[in-house]
Amino acid sequence: MPSIHFPYTFRKGARSETVEVAQPAADSLDTTPQPPLAHGDPRLHAFLRVTFDVLYDWNIKPGAIYFSEQLDQLVGLLPGAFPRSLAGWLERIHPDDRETATSALWESVADGRAYGTEYRLRSEDGSWVTVVDQGVVLYDAAGQPSNMIGAMRDVSEERDAQRAVREAEELRSVLSRIPSPAVQVDAQGNYLDADAYALAFFEKTRDEMLAGNAADDFPPEVMSVIVDELESAGGTTELEVDCPVRGGIKTLILTVIPCSLGDERIYFLLGTDITERKAMQDELRRSERALRRQATILDERNTALRVLLEQREEDRTELEQRVLSNVEQLIEPTLDRLSHMLAQRPERLEVEALRANLREIVGPFANQLARAEGMSQPLTRREIAVANFVRLGKTSDEIAESLHISRSAVSFHRANVRRKMGLTKGGPRLSTHLANVWRS
Repeated sequence: MPSIHFPYTFRKGARSETVEVAQPAADSLDTTPQPPLAHGDPRLHAFLRVTFDVLYDWNIKPGAIYFSEQLDQLVGLLPGAFPRSLAGWLERIHPDDRETATSALWESVADGRAYGTEYRLRSEDGSWVTVVDQGVVLYDAAGQPSNMIGAMRDVSEERDAQRAVREAEELRSVLSRIPSPAVQVDAQGNYLDADAYALAFFEKTRDEMLAGNAADDFPPEVMSVIVDELESAGGTTELEVDCPVRGGIKTLILTVIPCSLGDERIYFLLGTDITERKAMQDELRRSERALRRQATILDERNTALRVLLEQREEDRTELEQRVLSNVEQLIEPTLDRLSHMLAQRPERLEVEALRANLREIVGPFANQLARAEGMSQPLTRREIAVANFVRLGKTSDEIAESLHISRSAVSFHRANVRRKMGLTKGGPRLSTHLANVWRS
């Protein structure tokens, strides 16, 4: 019995075997695709065991394949444009699926087992169509494999739906492990599922929860987000919501996650409970407002106290000036006369003691002199006394007579006062400068 080798493109990736097939005469080989299976053909009975979109009949020896025109439509080609050959079929299979499909086909022909696999075919627009391919091997009178008939079924939408279900289930599984309230709703807001954290947050049983609608537990803006997303196919949205729960209010940071389940749009509502944190923030804001009120009151009191102290300072200054004026105008002249009259008598010492006490009373002028701007060094007691008389407008002779010193001594002390106060020759009058120091 002669043998034939399957083409290299068919054997690639499979084990190397040779199948013994009866070899007819060369002039009897039919290398053209066969027409549809005729009614009553025994191969039809095997074919009817599968559900199909595309019918094919592969003549194993020459490699020609008959495909029904549905395959051309399936991949976006004109009728008859899909290659009717084994090599053309292999070239259209996704590279990642080609070895699996080839191996399954080889094993089916070699072992006689039913052929069944799933792979992706390249569509003319570059997309991929997922098909389930099932077939059976037929044998000739000599018991050798002669044909494989089978069918392809487009399962792209089915696989997309299964993938969406799987992804939704995976997302639900992930969300259920997060210790936060999570619910699943449809486009109308009807609850599809809720985790234990959501039931605890809303203080409901599962039956109570799933019998309701998101509009019962969430504010209107949540359903507005769902409606807007459904119309615009937007993405994930996050918002802060206050939810009524058993007569109270609880707060969530809510993330709305859209998901497709086949043709149906569903939504996962994943929340983070911030009720306690918001309560603390509200309390903090109330405390801050209270502190601001207290600060305002304290500021007002400080202002009032500052005004009062300024008034007291003004009153003190005014009193000092009044006392000094009275001493200068009423007492000093009298003391001068008494000192002159008692120049040769012991009582003159009492007069000088009284004068010293008065000078202690009007001591603030001495303090002002000590603090005067431009002072290079402090004034002596005698210089302070001379400066005070100069400020009062006394002449050098009057000062000499009042202090019982010579006129030259007065001039010496006046010069020292000018020098220590930084007054240069030709500058302001000493009496004017001292008057300004007293008023400052």
